[in-house]
Amino acid sequence: MKPNWQAFATLLLSALAFSGTTDAVEGGLVHTNAIRTIDLRSLPAVTEQIGVVVQNVRDSKAIKTFTVYIPHTKADRLAKVTVHERKSGAELQVSKMDNEHLKTPLSPQPIEYRATFLQPLQPGEKISLNIDCVYLNTIEPRPKVVEQTGDQTWLWKDDARLLWAYPIHKEKTVVRTNGEIKSYSQIKESSKDGKSVTFGPFIGGESPNAPVEVRFRDNREQLEAMTHRREYFVSHWSNDLNILEHYALRNRAPALDAFDKVKQTMSRFMKARDNFVKTLLVKVPADAREMYVVDEIGNVSTSSVTSRQRLNGDAFKVMQLKPRYPLAGQWNYTWWHGYSVPLSNYLRVNRNHHALRVPFIGSIVGSASQNEEIPLTAINTYNTAVSKYELRITLPEGATNVDVRVPFDVDSIRQMPQSYYFDSSGRTVVVVEHANVAPSAVDAHVLVTYDYSMLSLWQKPLVIAFVVFALFALTSLGSRMQLGLAAKPALTAKKTQ
Repeated sequence: MKPNWQAFATLLLSALAFSGTTDAVEGGLVHTNAIRTIDLRSLPAVTEQIGVVVQNVRDSKAIKTFTVYIPHTKADRLAKVTVHERKSGAELQVSKMDNEHLKTPLSPQPIEYRATFLQPLQPGEKISLNIDCVYLNTIEPRPKVVEQTGDQTWLWKDDARLLWAYPIHKEKTVVRTNGEIKSYSQIKESSKDGKSVTFGPFIGGESPNAPVEVRFRDNREQLEAMTHRREYFVSHWSNDLNILEHYALRNRAPALDAFDKVKQTMSRFMKARDNFVKTLLVKVPADAREMYVVDEIGNVSTSSVTSRQRLNGDAFKVMQLKPRYPLAGQWNYTWWHGYSVPLSNYLRVNRNHHALRVPFIGSIVGSASQNEEIPLTAINTYNTAVSKYELRITLPEGATNVDVRVPFDVDSIRQMPQSYYFDSSGRTVVVVEHANVAPSAVDAHVLVTYDYSMLSLWQKPLVIAFVVFALFALTSLGSRMQLGLAAKPALTAKKTQ
C-alpha cells in the first residue's frame, strides 16, 4: 500500500503545483480526512475548526513540522491560529513564516503558518490534529439596508474546499448558525439540517473548488471597535494605577432605510429589543473608584455604576454607559472613560525590582434591551470585535531596565520617552499594538518589569524643591538689586555776600 500512497500523493501534488515547503515538495505528508466546522454562533467572531488526520508517507525520513495555509483574502481578518493534538490536547508551537520561499500558482500567495510536532512524525505514522482559526468581522449584512423594525440577515461566504499545502483524500465543511437559514449555495455536495449546512464530502481532486455562501438570520448585537486604546498610568507616590480607555465604536447591523423616532419610541412597549444599541456595559475591578465618562461633547451624566457584584467567584463592578443617542446599524459613537485602582493590587516589589501585571485589554458589551435593568450575566457576553488596538503603560519617571512580556504574538512592542508636568528626565511609555484582537485576549495579562530605586522615587520632589528654592533665591536676590538710575544729590546754593 505504501508505494500506492506515494504515487497518489505525487499525482495530487503535481495537479496542485504546491511546492511551498520541503515536506510538500517531497510528498511527505498526506491528509487522509479533514472536517472543517464554521461556527457562526459567537459573532462577530467566526471560529473555524479543522479536524484533520495527517500521515507521513515517506519511506524512511521523519517529519518535524506541519504547514497551515491562510488564504490571502482572509488574512487581514485573522485574529488567532492554534494547533492541538486531538488525543492529548497538547498545543503545538505555531510560527508565522515569511513567504519569500513560498512558490505556488496562487496569486496573491497565501499566508503560511508552521506548527512543530511534539515528536517527529515517523514514516507511516498518523496523527490527528485540531486547527483552530478565529476571524473577526468576516460576515456582512444582507441586505445592507433594512426597515427600522426589520430582521438582521447575514451572509457568510468562502470556498467550499480548503487551501492545503499537502494532498488530501477526503474533506467536508459544516457551517453552523444561531438563527434560521434563509438560503445557501445549492451545489451537488450540499445539504441542510436545521441550523447547519454541510458542503461535501469532496473526494481527492474529483470535485472542483467553488465559492459557497450561507445566508441566515441573527438579530443579536454585533459591534466593532474600529479603534480602542487602553492606557495605564503608574504612580508610586499615591499608590494609584489610573486606567483610561478610548473607543471608536460602530454598530455592524444593517443600515436603516429611514429613521423614525416615533417607531423607535413605540418599540419600547411592543418588543423586548430592537436593532438599536442603547447601553454599553463595561466590566471594571471591584476596587475601582473615581469613574467618569466623557465624549466629544462633554460628560455623559446618564451613565451609572453598579455596586460590587460577584459572578462565578469573580468580584467586579459594571459601568452602564448610556450613549447620547441609540446606535442604529452602521452608526458610530466615540468616547473615553476612566477610573483608578490601588497600585499595590497589581505591583510586586523586591527591593529595586518591580513587576507590574495588568490585563491586556478590557471588554465591552453592547445591549439592545429595552429594559433599564440588564441581567448581570450579560457582562460575559462577547459581541464587540476590536479591529485596531493599542495598549500604553506609562511608568514612573526614573524607571530603567524595562522589559515587556505578552502571552501571545502581537504586531509590535516599543518603548518611547514622554514628558509630563514637572518631569525632569521624562518617563518611559510602553506601547503595544495589535490588530484583530481574539476574544480570548480578554483573559490575558501583560507583565512589565522595571528597576526603580528610592532615589528615583524622590527625584521629582527634589527637583520641585530645587526649582522652588531657586525661584525664591532669584526673587530675593532680585529684590535687593538696584536696577534703576541712582538719584542725583540736591545742589545747595552758596550764599553770596
